[in-house]
Amino acid sequence: MAGIGVILNRKAGRPHRTGSRFTQNLRDLLRDPDNLRETNSLDEIDDVIKTFLERNIDILGICGGDGTNHYTLSSLVRVYAGQPLPTVAFLSGGTHNAHAASAGIKGDPESLLGKIVQNHNNGDGPETFLRKMLQVDDGHAVRYGFSMATGFMYRFYRELYIRKNDSPLSVAALFSRWLGSFAVRGKLIRHMFQLEPGKITISNKQLPWTENNGISCSTMEKLGMGFTPYPRANETIDKFHTAAMRIKTWAFIKLMWDYKHGHVPQHPDQVNTISDEILLESHSPVSYVMDGEIYDGSSRLLVRTGPQFRLIKP
Repeated sequence: MAGIGVILNRKAGRPHRTGSRFTQNLRDLLRDPDNLRETNSLDEIDDVIKTFLERNIDILGICGGDGTNHYTLSSLVRVYAGQPLPTVAFLSGGTHNAHAASAGIKGDPESLLGKIVQNHNNGDGPETFLRKMLQVDDGHAVRYGFSMATGFMYRFYRELYIRKNDSPLSVAALFSRWLGSFAVRGKLIRHMFQLEPGKITISNKQLPWTENNGISCSTMEKLGMGFTPYPRANETIDKFHTAAMRIKTWAFIKLMWDYKHGHVPQHPDQVNTISDEILLESHSPVSYVMDGEIYDGSSRLLVRTGPQFRLIKP
């Protein structure tokens, strides 16, 4: 079946989802071993996408979590170079599956792929809807993904990266440390929310700030642990949810409450809107997190509405 190609990140998710039995189950569903490609490193992704382009696949299934989606779709945009993108299916299977959750996708990779294959065999086209990506130009590279952030959210993910453990349990433990530090006005919470010099321009309108403690953008509503900090992410197809802030640490709890419940925060020292572009200009290089992956950029970070693709409905 040349119409469906699946890329499987062997390092994503729980071990039983990358074992030989799991892989064989997916191959059996596809009935063509060449249409399931496993990757063990980032360097292999472009070659897999080039193979799928040559095979003229109609549907690209991504088996992994948010990071796998990010790297695979970035490769897809590069390799296809302006050609129409195949329909995409999020098959989940990673440690973090917030992208799938935002799209209402539930289930394990085998059941999700099985339904897609069955519909394809019956000649039924999948029901799809449009999704868009972010395009992030950090001065060193152009990347594509769904959620990015600087400042306090970057520092949170960097702490997980240093620990080399981003499991839900580790995320919850670190969040608890934040709360404890907030309660005693400790150094950790002050470090996380420290203000940094920088100029922020949203849709060609410059904010009257000389410092901030983070910008964030997303085309997906949800993050992990049940947080929904970007409820306006898909309000329009050509814009994304954009936030910027220069908050004091005392505002942390209020913001977290709003993010947890999908409310747009109302605070004088933050901006929550939709836009097609946000520019952060700093005096020093800006580091950021994108779909859970850590990057070091230049002093100029430009985020725009990126390419659109069709995503299979659950």
